[in-house]
Amino acid sequence: PCLTSWVKNTYGTGYGDHRFYQRVFELVLRLRGNMMWPAMWGWAFYADDPENEKTADEMGVVMSTSHHEPMARNHQEYARNRKGWGTWNYQKNKANLQKFFREGIERMKGTEQIVTIGMRGDGDEAMSEEADTKLMTNIINDQRKIIADVTGRKASETPQVWALYKEVMDYYDKGMKVPDDVTLLLCDDNWGNVRRVPNAKERKHKGGWGLYYHVDYVGAPRNSKMLNVTPVQNPWEQLTLAYENGIDRLWILNVGDLKPMEYPISQFMDMAWNPRKYDVNNITHHTCDWCAQQFGESQADEAARILNLTCKYNGRCTPEMLDKNTYSLENGEWQEVVNQYLQLEADALRQYNCLPASYHDAYRQIILFPIEMMSNLHQMYFAQAQNHALYKQGNPKANVWADECERLFKRDSLICDYYNHKMAGGKWNGMMTQKHIGYTSWNDAFEKDTCPELFRVSTKDGVIISENNGVVEIEAPYYSSKTDAAEAKWTEIPFMGKSVSAMTLMPYTKSVKGASITYKFKMQVSKTSDGKAFNGKQKVRIHVITKSTLDYLNKGGLTYGVSLDGASPVEVNFNKDLNEKPENIYNIYYPTIATRIVDKVIELELPASSDGIHTLTLTPNDPAIVFEKIVIDGRGGKKSVKVI
Repeated sequence: PCLTSWVKNTYGTGYGDHRFYQRVFELVLRLRGNMMWPAMWGWAFYADDPENEKTADEMGVVMSTSHHEPMARNHQEYARNRKGWGTWNYQKNKANLQKFFREGIERMKGTEQIVTIGMRGDGDEAMSEEADTKLMTNIINDQRKIIADVTGRKASETPQVWALYKEVMDYYDKGMKVPDDVTLLLCDDNWGNVRRVPNAKERKHKGGWGLYYHVDYVGAPRNSKMLNVTPVQNPWEQLTLAYENGIDRLWILNVGDLKPMEYPISQFMDMAWNPRKYDVNNITHHTCDWCAQQFGESQADEAARILNLTCKYNGRCTPEMLDKNTYSLENGEWQEVVNQYLQLEADALRQYNCLPASYHDAYRQIILFPIEMMSNLHQMYFAQAQNHALYKQGNPKANVWADECERLFKRDSLICDYYNHKMAGGKWNGMMTQKHIGYTSWNDAFEKDTCPELFRVSTKDGVIISENNGVVEIEAPYYSSKTDAAEAKWTEIPFMGKSVSAMTLMPYTKSVKGASITYKFKMQVSKTSDGKAFNGKQKVRIHVITKSTLDYLNKGGLTYGVSLDGASPVEVNFNKDLNEKPENIYNIYYPTIATRIVDKVIELELPASSDGIHTLTLTPNDPAIVFEKIVIDGRGGKKSVKVI
């Protein structure tokens, strides 16, 4: 889809014509390759532009067709005229299909091509539930008769390949044989793992053995098309496995939309040229050598380190398969992965800014864009995971994460827009239009990227914050109810403090008498080891986190009251020691004001409650007290709590 869009924007055609393929062939030759399978989706290499085949022949690029496109015919040549050709079934429609095959061989006569033989089902699927070896043998025998008849030479004099892709391997395993001159093309599992290698006896097959390998894939469990997600070490390890087991006649790489796969294409082709050049001791040298070629010797080591980590991190989970459940919130895995991407993004931006401007576009395409894209996606799904978890707790902080997820979803489109329209002056317009957010099945048959599902906690009627592992965290603005003073009103100060925002009474010059703010939370009384309650009594540690306001009234400290479930408030003087007296200045004053908060802990008894719902009320006794957060810790013991 992306390549099609780019070709349309660049050449004005809905298919690849000879102008496009001339550039592709030049790329293949510069990478020391010599053959190509053209794309088999909506294009028809041979039929769309008759100059395509001529251009390949003139440039010395050997053409062939994919694993389910036999006899030098593109599947689209059949699909565009199904009614005319009849059903894609050799048993029911043999005559028409033989005519279809013959036309392909007649058209390629006199050019240098490898003919794909055999047959799969219509639309890149299995031909039947069971591997009918007799039918497949007849198909191949008939195809070879057509080849011999059209070329006027023995069939063995025309190079042929039989691709043992997916279910076709079953035919071979059931004992089906093909003539000695045919190259047998083994395959990976579409994700970079070689499915089979020939044994010692099979390696004697005169036609040799080949490998079809993927760095792009359309299929289950999800498409993998948008970015390179192949770790550097994986192809080296598996291609070494293939080569050491005699797979050396033909290597084919599925590159999809081409542009996002620059590095794995180069790595694959370099290994094809000299499979023994890189071993376990120097595989990372390839990345470094390649980066030196792209960005200069002085930047090569750092660029290679970043590129290696990019491929490693992206290989954990493709953008298409990412969702809110990919990593665990509970054990900190989500945060760790997000942090790794953020660090990598910072490193890449740092190097990008150090590079000469002439390298910027190349660096963005190969390194910076994939990192920005994946870092943003991980942050987005992390935000969704936080939103869902906090929504289940009834915590209004879920709304903050909903806003963050929506912001990151929008940023995703902006990152792609920059790639398409601004980078390199819009040279690659259309190349990053792949849908990747909104999968519900293996394919991308949805209209457009859609923002992940989010939930919001209504604060209109107050909220009840539930405990999480014995701890209740309440942001100051998430109150259940509030009572203003006669002239001082409760006011939210957005973004103030270490967490969400803060609450205070304003104006500061007016009396706060009669004002209070109440929070509801849910916490069950802990049980003893035998499952019994502590006689309905449990001590909880209440952390009231305020801004580090000083005793500006010079009255010996500012105070507020703390009350659980309507009990008489306990008075707390939170800043009486925040001064420069000798006994306070270094051990209390400076350490506290440097953190910008005061974390006062009040230990109270949690009353019994049938439904576990409780209230906590704060009553300021002085103006200018700024509340930021309340943490109620029912775990027992003096354990640390989060203030951010």
